Amino acid sequence: VDDISSSIKSINRNIDLISDLHDSSLVSINEQQWKQNSRQLSQFVEDTSSMNNNIKNRIKALESSNARHPKNSDLNIRRAQVARIKKEFITCIQRYKDVEAAFNQKYRQRVERQIRIVNQDVTAEEVDAIIDSDQQNQIFAQSLMQNSRSGQAKAVLSEVQTRHDDIKRIQKTILELAQLFEDMQMMVEEQGQVFDQIENNAENTQTDLEQGVKHVDRAIILARSTRAKKWCCFFIIIILAVVI
Repeated sequence: VDDISSSIKSINRNIDLISDLHDSSLVSINEQQWKQNSRQLSQFVEDTSSMNNNIKNRIKALESSNARHPKNSDLNIRRAQVARIKKEFITCIQRYKDVEAAFNQKYRQRVERQIRIVNQDVTAEEVDAIIDSDQQNQIFAQSLMQNSRSGQAKAVLSEVQTRHDDIKRIQKTILELAQLFEDMQMMVEEQGQVFDQIENNAENTQTDLEQGVKHVDRAIILARSTRAKKWCCFFIIIILAVVI
Protein backbone atom coordinates (compact mmCIF):
# COMPACT_ATOMS: atom_id res chain seq x y z
CA VAL A 1 0.00 0.00 0.00
CA ASP A 2 2.83 2.41 0.84
CA ASP A 3 4.45 1.65 -2.53
CA ILE A 4 1.22 2.55 -4.32
CA SER A 5 0.92 5.76 -2.34
CA SER A 6 4.49 6.63 -3.36
CA SER A 7 3.62 5.97 -7.02
CA ILE A 8 0.63 8.30 -6.75
CA LYS A 9 2.96 11.01 -5.46
CA SER A 10 5.15 10.43 -8.53
CA ILE A 11 2.13 10.88 -10.78
CA ASN A 12 1.32 14.16 -9.06
CA ARG A 13 4.87 15.33 -9.74
CA ASN A 14 4.44 14.35 -13.39
CA ILE A 15 1.22 16.35 -13.53
CA ASP A 16 3.12 19.41 -12.31
CA LEU A 17 5.74 18.90 -15.04
CA ILE A 18 3.06 18.39 -17.70
CA SER A 19 1.40 21.62 -16.59
CA ASP A 20 4.72 23.48 -16.87
CA LEU A 21 5.33 22.09 -20.36
CA HIS A 22 1.86 23.15 -21.46
CA ASP A 23 2.63 26.66 -20.24
CA SER A 24 5.88 26.65 -22.21
CA SER A 25 4.15 25.36 -25.31
CA LEU A 26 1.58 28.14 -25.19
CA VAL A 27 4.33 30.77 -25.34
CA SER A 28 6.60 28.95 -27.80
CA ILE A 29 8.00 31.48 -30.25
CA ASN A 30 9.35 29.09 -32.88
CA GLU A 31 8.76 25.63 -34.29
CA GLN A 32 11.96 24.15 -32.83
CA GLN A 33 10.98 25.15 -29.31
CA TRP A 34 7.47 23.78 -29.82
CA LYS A 35 8.83 20.45 -31.11
CA GLN A 36 11.08 20.09 -28.08
CA ASN A 37 8.18 20.78 -25.72
CA SER A 38 5.97 18.43 -27.69
CA ARG A 39 8.45 15.55 -27.40
CA GLN A 40 8.78 16.07 -23.65
CA LEU A 41 5.02 16.34 -23.22
CA SER A 42 4.41 13.15 -25.17
CA GLN A 43 6.95 11.28 -23.05
CA PHE A 44 5.54 12.49 -19.72
CA VAL A 45 1.96 11.81 -20.82
CA GLU A 46 2.89 8.30 -21.96
CA ASP A 47 4.80 7.56 -18.74
CA THR A 48 1.97 8.89 -16.59
CA SER A 49 -0.62 6.86 -18.47
CA SER A 50 1.45 3.71 -17.89
CA MET A 51 1.77 4.53 -14.19
CA ASN A 52 -1.98 5.09 -13.92
CA ASN A 53 -2.77 1.69 -15.41
CA ASN A 54 -0.15 0.04 -13.22
CA ILE A 55 -1.67 1.51 -10.06
CA LYS A 56 -5.18 0.48 -11.10
CA ASN A 57 -4.02 -3.11 -11.63
CA ARG A 58 -2.17 -3.15 -8.29
CA ILE A 59 -5.28 -1.96 -6.48
CA LYS A 60 -7.30 -4.70 -8.18
CA ALA A 61 -4.70 -7.24 -7.06
CA LEU A 62 -4.99 -6.00 -3.47
CA GLU A 63 -8.76 -6.39 -3.62
CA SER A 64 -8.44 -9.93 -4.96
CA SER A 65 -6.01 -10.73 -2.15
CA ASN A 66 -8.43 -9.31 0.42
CA ALA A 67 -11.25 -11.42 -1.01
CA ARG A 68 -9.20 -14.56 -0.24
CA HIS A 69 -8.06 -13.33 3.17
CA PRO A 70 -9.60 -14.87 6.34
CA LYS A 71 -12.35 -12.72 7.83
CA ASN A 72 -10.74 -11.18 10.90
CA SER A 73 -9.71 -7.80 12.29
CA ASP A 74 -6.66 -7.74 10.02
CA LEU A 75 -8.95 -7.95 6.97
CA ASN A 76 -10.82 -4.83 8.10
CA ILE A 77 -7.50 -2.96 8.34
CA ARG A 78 -6.47 -4.14 4.87
CA ARG A 79 -9.80 -3.06 3.39
CA ALA A 80 -9.55 0.34 5.03
CA GLN A 81 -6.06 0.79 3.55
CA VAL A 82 -7.29 -0.10 0.06
CA ALA A 83 -10.21 2.32 0.42
CA ARG A 84 -7.78 5.09 1.39
CA ILE A 85 -5.54 4.38 -1.59
CA LYS A 86 -8.52 4.38 -3.94
CA LYS A 87 -9.62 7.78 -2.67
CA GLU A 88 -6.08 9.12 -3.03
CA PHE A 89 -5.80 7.79 -6.59
CA ILE A 90 -9.21 9.14 -7.64
CA THR A 91 -8.23 12.58 -6.34
CA CYS A 92 -5.03 12.39 -8.40
CA ILE A 93 -6.94 11.38 -11.55
CA GLN A 94 -9.40 14.23 -11.09
CA ARG A 95 -6.55 16.70 -10.68
CA TYR A 96 -4.94 15.47 -13.89
CA LYS A 97 -8.27 15.77 -15.73
CA ASP A 98 -8.72 19.34 -14.48
CA VAL A 99 -5.22 20.33 -15.62
CA GLU A 100 -5.71 18.88 -19.10
CA ALA A 101 -9.19 20.37 -19.47
CA ALA A 102 -7.90 23.82 -18.50
CA PHE A 103 -5.08 23.70 -21.04
CA ASN A 104 -7.40 22.32 -23.71
CA GLN A 105 -9.44 25.48 -23.28
CA LYS A 106 -6.34 27.69 -23.32
CA TYR A 107 -5.04 26.12 -26.56
CA ARG A 108 -8.41 26.60 -28.24
CA GLN A 109 -8.61 30.22 -27.12
CA ARG A 110 -5.13 30.88 -28.49
CA VAL A 111 -6.02 29.38 -31.87
CA GLU A 112 -9.26 31.33 -31.99
CA ARG A 113 -7.39 34.61 -31.38
CA GLN A 114 -4.97 33.78 -34.21
CA ILE A 115 -7.80 32.94 -36.60
CA ARG A 116 -9.63 36.18 -35.83
CA ILE A 117 -6.50 38.16 -36.71
CA VAL A 118 -7.10 37.31 -40.37
CA ASN A 119 -10.87 36.84 -40.25
CA GLN A 120 -12.79 38.75 -37.62
CA ASP A 121 -16.13 37.52 -38.95
CA VAL A 122 -15.43 33.82 -38.42
CA THR A 123 -18.12 32.17 -36.28
CA ALA A 124 -17.54 30.06 -33.18
CA GLU A 125 -18.75 27.00 -35.10
CA GLU A 126 -16.22 27.64 -37.86
CA VAL A 127 -13.44 28.05 -35.31
CA ASP A 128 -14.34 24.69 -33.75
CA ALA A 129 -14.42 23.05 -37.18
CA ILE A 130 -10.98 24.42 -38.04
CA ILE A 131 -9.47 23.32 -34.71
CA ASP A 132 -11.03 19.86 -34.61
CA SER A 133 -10.72 18.89 -38.26
CA ASP A 134 -7.81 16.84 -39.57
CA GLN A 135 -8.06 18.80 -42.83
CA GLN A 136 -7.34 22.33 -41.67
CA ASN A 137 -5.93 23.45 -45.06
CA GLN A 138 -9.23 23.01 -46.87
CA ILE A 139 -11.48 24.33 -44.11
CA PHE A 140 -9.22 27.25 -43.30
CA ALA A 141 -8.92 28.21 -46.98
CA GLN A 142 -12.69 28.25 -47.28
CA SER A 143 -13.06 30.48 -44.23
CA LEU A 144 -10.51 32.96 -45.65
CA MET A 145 -11.68 33.06 -49.26
CA GLN A 146 -12.70 36.70 -49.01
CA ASN A 147 -9.64 37.78 -47.00
CA SER A 148 -6.73 39.49 -48.71
CA ARG A 149 -4.09 38.89 -46.01
CA SER A 150 -2.88 35.56 -47.38
CA GLY A 151 0.56 35.88 -45.76
CA GLN A 152 -0.92 36.17 -42.31
CA ALA A 153 -3.37 33.39 -43.16
CA LYS A 154 -0.50 31.00 -43.92
CA ALA A 155 1.21 31.85 -40.62
CA VAL A 156 -2.04 31.30 -38.74
CA LEU A 157 -2.63 28.03 -40.59
CA SER A 158 0.79 26.82 -39.40
CA GLU A 159 -0.16 27.81 -35.84
CA VAL A 160 -3.49 25.99 -36.15
CA GLN A 161 -1.80 22.82 -37.36
CA THR A 162 0.67 22.97 -34.48
CA ARG A 163 -2.00 23.52 -31.84
CA HIS A 164 -4.24 20.92 -33.46
CA ASP A 165 -1.72 18.22 -32.50
CA ASP A 166 -1.54 19.56 -28.94
CA ILE A 167 -5.32 19.62 -28.62
CA LYS A 168 -5.70 16.11 -30.02
CA ARG A 169 -3.17 14.78 -27.51
CA ILE A 170 -4.98 16.52 -24.66
CA GLN A 171 -8.37 15.23 -25.76
CA LYS A 172 -7.01 11.69 -25.95
CA THR A 173 -5.61 12.02 -22.43
CA ILE A 174 -8.89 13.41 -21.09
CA LEU A 175 -10.83 10.47 -22.56
CA GLU A 176 -8.41 7.98 -21.02
CA LEU A 177 -8.63 9.70 -17.64
CA ALA A 178 -12.42 9.78 -17.81
CA GLN A 179 -12.48 6.01 -18.38
CA LEU A 180 -9.96 5.44 -15.61
CA PHE A 181 -11.97 7.64 -13.25
CA GLU A 182 -15.12 5.67 -14.07
CA ASP A 183 -13.33 2.36 -13.49
CA MET A 184 -12.11 3.49 -10.09
CA GLN A 185 -15.53 4.80 -9.10
CA MET A 186 -17.03 1.42 -9.96
CA MET A 187 -14.41 -0.29 -7.82
CA VAL A 188 -15.32 2.00 -4.91
CA GLU A 189 -19.03 1.25 -5.36
CA GLU A 190 -18.36 -2.49 -5.51
CA GLN A 191 -16.32 -2.28 -2.32
CA GLY A 192 -19.14 -0.33 -0.69
CA GLN A 193 -21.57 -3.08 -1.65
CA VAL A 194 -19.26 -5.67 -0.12
CA PHE A 195 -19.07 -3.68 3.11
CA ASP A 196 -22.87 -3.33 3.14
CA GLN A 197 -23.24 -7.08 2.64
CA ILE A 198 -20.80 -7.78 5.47
CA GLU A 199 -22.71 -5.39 7.72
CA ASN A 200 -26.04 -6.96 6.76
CA ASN A 201 -24.66 -10.43 7.41
CA ALA A 202 -23.38 -9.28 10.80
CA GLU A 203 -26.77 -7.78 11.64
CA ASN A 204 -28.55 -10.94 10.50
CA THR A 205 -26.16 -13.05 12.56
CA GLN A 206 -26.80 -10.89 15.61
CA THR A 207 -30.56 -11.15 15.05
CA ASP A 208 -30.35 -14.92 14.63
CA LEU A 209 -28.24 -15.14 17.77
CA GLU A 210 -30.75 -13.10 19.75
CA GLN A 211 -33.61 -15.23 18.46
CA GLY A 212 -31.64 -18.35 19.31
CA VAL A 213 -31.06 -17.11 22.85
CA LYS A 214 -34.78 -16.44 23.21
CA HIS A 215 -35.60 -19.96 22.00
CA VAL A 216 -33.09 -21.44 24.43
CA ASP A 217 -34.55 -19.40 27.29
CA ARG A 218 -38.04 -20.60 26.44
CA ALA A 219 -36.80 -24.18 26.21
CA ILE A 220 -35.16 -23.90 29.64
CA ILE A 221 -38.34 -22.49 31.16
CA LEU A 222 -40.42 -25.22 29.52
CA ALA A 223 -38.04 -27.91 30.73
CA ARG A 224 -38.14 -26.57 34.26
CA SER A 225 -41.93 -26.44 34.15
CA THR A 226 -42.09 -29.99 32.86
CA ARG A 227 -39.78 -31.24 35.61
CA ALA A 228 -41.82 -29.42 38.22
CA LYS A 229 -45.00 -31.04 36.95
CA LYS A 230 -43.34 -34.46 37.00
CA TRP A 231 -42.27 -34.03 40.63
CA CYS A 232 -45.75 -32.81 41.53
CA CYS A 233 -47.30 -35.92 39.99
CA PHE A 234 -44.75 -38.11 41.78
CA PHE A 235 -45.59 -36.66 45.21
CA ILE A 236 -49.32 -36.98 44.55
CA ILE A 237 -48.87 -40.66 43.71
CA ILE A 238 -46.83 -41.18 46.91
CA ILE A 239 -49.48 -39.45 49.02
CA LEU A 240 -52.28 -41.51 47.47
CA ALA A 241 -50.30 -44.71 48.06
CA VAL A 242 -49.83 -43.84 51.77
CA VAL A 243 -53.51 -43.01 52.21
CA ILE A 244 -54.65 -46.21 50.59
